[in-house]
Amino acid sequence: MRAYPFAPIAAREYPTISLLNNPYIWGGVSFCVNVSEKPYPVELAKTLADHGIDWIYCPVSEEDGAQWLDALMTALPRMLYAYKTGLKQVIHCDFGNNRSRSFVEALYFCLNNEHFQDEYKGEINHLVYNCTIKHLPPLTNTEKVLNMLASSPVPQQQ
Repeated sequence: MRAYPFAPIAAREYPTISLLNNPYIWGGVSFCVNVSEKPYPVELAKTLADHGIDWIYCPVSEEDGAQWLDALMTALPRMLYAYKTGLKQVIHCDFGNNRSRSFVEALYFCLNNEHFQDEYKGEINHLVYNCTIKHLPPLTNTEKVLNMLASSPVPQQQ
């Protein structure tokens, strides 16, 4: 797990029911974004609901980069809402090492108009790395999208 100092947010691995029931790990979480390619099984979705955790599914491919930009454009308004209302949130993929961190770093860029320092494979962070390997548009284009999302009105939680 990677907790971030700029917000009540963490990048985590794909949850299990036992992890969700552990208050030291998922306690107080109100919002979750699943960026794994795996949707939640019914039992896991029920456990999230039982804990009062709202969630969205925005799958992205670690292998071929499919759906990254669409997923960012779907998830970030909700992540901004959670941030601005003080909700504790978790963004997860399968292992919490790349996709989830990229989404958290995109949120940081939306909030600060600069990149979070979290070196990854020779790049400044995971988000920049995924622009470099073409999972996302070139960095300047991705930054324009993030600035547009940051300046848009924050939607109410659905």
